[in-house]
Amino acid sequence: MKYIHCYSLTAADMDTRYRMTPSAVLLYYQDCWARFMSYLHLAAFDVIKENRMWIITEFNAWFEEQTALWSDDIDVTVWNSEVSSLRLYAEFRVHRSDGVEVAHGYGCWTLLDTEAHRLAPMTPFQPRIPVLPEMTSDTHKKRRFTTEGTLLQQIEHRVNPINLDFNGHVNNRTYLSIAMQSADETFLDAHAIRCLSIHWLKETFLGDTLTCCLTLLPHEAETHMYQYLHTIARNDKETAAQVYSEWRARTEQIDVSTHASRL
Repeated sequence: MKYIHCYSLTAADMDTRYRMTPSAVLLYYQDCWARFMSYLHLAAFDVIKENRMWIITEFNAWFEEQTALWSDDIDVTVWNSEVSSLRLYAEFRVHRSDGVEVAHGYGCWTLLDTEAHRLAPMTPFQPRIPVLPEMTSDTHKKRRFTTEGTLLQQIEHRVNPINLDFNGHVNNRTYLSIAMQSADETFLDAHAIRCLSIHWLKETFLGDTLTCCLTLLPHEAETHMYQYLHTIARNDKETAAQVYSEWRARTEQIDVSTHASRL
């Protein structure tokens, strides 16, 4: 069983060149999956009645160079490809209204026991979760990142109320936003993201100071591919999140004024 929802890109979804941001892809993946789980009566407001909370622990996405621009309509398709005793893997694909694929990938979800504050078994909910194992896009093996590279920049971010979600924790997209803040704007403008992987490891809260270290990982210069790792640490030096990304030089420049002239 697959679930599809259509969205229209707004100003909040775009970068300075009107292109859809990686953060927007993460946002619409999460929103579409939440709608799907609501349809199955397994949304956050359903499972909380049984002292359970959905937590996303990992997100992996692969991007096409042809992206979506401001004013585009996009279709987001989600489906569950694997459910184990403790983890649920939900795949996604993003297409423009003209059928061109923008991105695909998957996320890993777990259930947290809100009273014991530890992972809860998925077993009671498994019969209600449709699974399409034949549509698995990857092995779901957790990716490991080397930390050996060249430290390019270090920034600090103090958590404010805007960064929080309805659980009182720092919203998972905030970590991606912090990571992007540490990147060079000139580089972002001239390069297209091809791969993004995020691991959420520790919770953070209002008033915490997060330190983001941007590292350029070893790569072969002739491939014109750049690999970066953003490591975001809490006050106690524990790693709260890791954001890995791969970038290539952009070959396509679109005049958004021409693109949007159909409005």
